[in-house]
Amino acid sequence: MRIAFVNRYFHPDLSGAAQMLTHLAEDLDARGEEVTVITSRAAYTGGEVSLPKQAMHKGIHIVRVASSNLGRGRAGARIIDYASFYLAALWAALRLKRQDALVVLSDPPLLSALAVIVGALKNVKTYCWMQDVYPDIAVRAGMLRDGFIANALSAIARWSLERLFGIVVLGRCMEQHLLNAGLASRKMIRIPNWADGTQIQSVPRADNNFLERHGLKKGFVVMYSGNLGAVHDFATIIEMIRGTQSYSDMYFCFVGDGPQKSYLVQTAEKEKWQRVMFFPYEAKERLRFSLSAADVHLVTLKSEMAGLSVPSKLYGIMAATRPVIFIGPDESEVSLVIKEAQCGDVIRPGDTNAAIAALKKYYDNRDEIARRGHAGRMYFARYCERAISTERFWTLLSESRSA
Repeated sequence: MRIAFVNRYFHPDLSGAAQMLTHLAEDLDARGEEVTVITSRAAYTGGEVSLPKQAMHKGIHIVRVASSNLGRGRAGARIIDYASFYLAALWAALRLKRQDALVVLSDPPLLSALAVIVGALKNVKTYCWMQDVYPDIAVRAGMLRDGFIANALSAIARWSLERLFGIVVLGRCMEQHLLNAGLASRKMIRIPNWADGTQIQSVPRADNNFLERHGLKKGFVVMYSGNLGAVHDFATIIEMIRGTQSYSDMYFCFVGDGPQKSYLVQTAEKEKWQRVMFFPYEAKERLRFSLSAADVHLVTLKSEMAGLSVPSKLYGIMAATRPVIFIGPDESEVSLVIKEAQCGDVIRPGDTNAAIAALKKYYDNRDEIARRGHAGRMYFARYCERAISTERFWTLLSESRSA
């Protein structure tokens, strides 16, 4: 079976969607399928990457197309970057030899329209793997004004999604949002994101070099790991930090990058926060050390983003056998999983007192950390392991060969 993917970022990029796509492509390749990935030469954190136009990763053929890279700082620059990638990726997809399936992700937005064009011209089964729902997410994040342009983009999104062979959604909240928008349930297949439980496991505190390198072995570590994006709620975390400054051994660690990182750094410097630390993304081979370094992890999502984005950082936390405090809406897939797994706490955005109380619960009772962490790992092994989800993808894509 020949399968092509299109997304702006891929291996060795460390962004969440790039890592998910890399895992899936590797597992399909390991099954003997012929996999091609059309991607860009840019990095999620900015700048060009020095990689060849054509490359192989394991058995995966990588096609890196030329596109502008003006950055995410201004709307106009972002539109130019998106448009140049669309055109280059479309041309590359049309030049591929006959594929059995074409799967597009959601960076840049509305790649589903590209999939419809390629599907019609090349007679290939097309799928959209929706990491985020556009343009809804841009409107609610304030990056796109609700009006004519937003309505036009919504119409294009719905028109293209209706013409695909299948839509892969990340959770029940996203599925419900699309159903409310009028998309047919038969089009949707729910496959959650995942983590690699063979790579991410709990590392004993005494053997954890992340704690050693950063002088954290004697501290109580509260960690936010991953993208610091516009969809995430940091107002509640800021209040948590302010409300726990008297705890002399409590450290807040932010590991990752994103548009809200600079605001957090500036606030920390302005308010002279103690024991707040910022680190870049960790390489995947060291991720088990950083995730295991935390006593408690934080995951957040703004209330208005329910159904539009599903933070996948939860799965790595569960794999690392650590509890999680989720600051986000009750209807989010993250909230539903935490309640089913009993691996943490769900707090409404803005409820600072409840968030601090949850944090103090773990600070005062280390047995609770172990109990909740173990419960999360057991649930992860049953439902969220990499091999489980990538096998479901393989089964889905195999329909293209038999159809």
